[in-house]
Amino acid sequence: MTGLEAMITSMERKLGVGEPNTIQEWYRQRNGPLYNGNFAWCDSTVTWAAVDSGNYDEVCFGTDYAYTVAHAARFAAAGQWTAMTQGIQGSGIQRGDIVFFDWDGSSSIGAIDHVGIVTGVSGDAVLTIEGNTANVCARRARYVHDIAGFGRPKYKLPPVKTLPTVSLKHVLAAQAADSKGAQGSAKYRAEGLLVERALKAKGKLAAKWVDGSLGTLFTAAYSGWQEEYSAKHKLGWTGADVNGKAGPTSLKALGAETGLFKAVA
Repeated sequence: MTGLEAMITSMERKLGVGEPNTIQEWYRQRNGPLYNGNFAWCDSTVTWAAVDSGNYDEVCFGTDYAYTVAHAARFAAAGQWTAMTQGIQGSGIQRGDIVFFDWDGSSSIGAIDHVGIVTGVSGDAVLTIEGNTANVCARRARYVHDIAGFGRPKYKLPPVKTLPTVSLKHVLAAQAADSKGAQGSAKYRAEGLLVERALKAKGKLAAKWVDGSLGTLFTAAYSGWQEEYSAKHKLGWTGADVNGKAGPTSLKALGAETGLFKAVA
């Protein structure tokens, strides 16, 4: 897993870590004896999390950082830097941004003292996780005076989930065929199983009847779901709308509500 949420999860894994610590040792092994001893480790924490979460190129541009000024300058060189000159709300700072601090209150990259990651914004407070804050990795609430600016990584987007499709035509054909035979005969079994699993997820069909056969038990379960869905959304479905036969509106709604399939014609 990569992306914004993976980066924050990695930072959360180091909450409570004090010093000296494994982050410093990890960074020392990668970058040599210059980092012997108890060196400042706020940006090496960000670097560690970027590597751990698969966001090294997005957050660190393929370079290890312990020096916050250099890291912020790299964001600026990439056109991904926003100085904190328009306030918290005006800046658009958001979850996943790499936030840099100047305790003297400037927005100058050269004056940056510290770094962390944004986990959220609450009113005038920017919520963060930071390494090497009071000698530990901890959550903080920071305000505009201390924030010099932020870099916005170009995180990879999570893959779009492709849902299997269920044809209304096939479901209706299966209902017509299966209602005349013994339970267990099935036409378009794969699609029938998807709809039955959706009804099971809604508590309308027992697991032992999820067999791909859209017979009388399925029809009763589907009818029960139609009635429940109509009441929940105040749709006023009656008669044929709740008779247990799939329709374009109800099949689409069942797929969307459960997230198990996409209904097509």
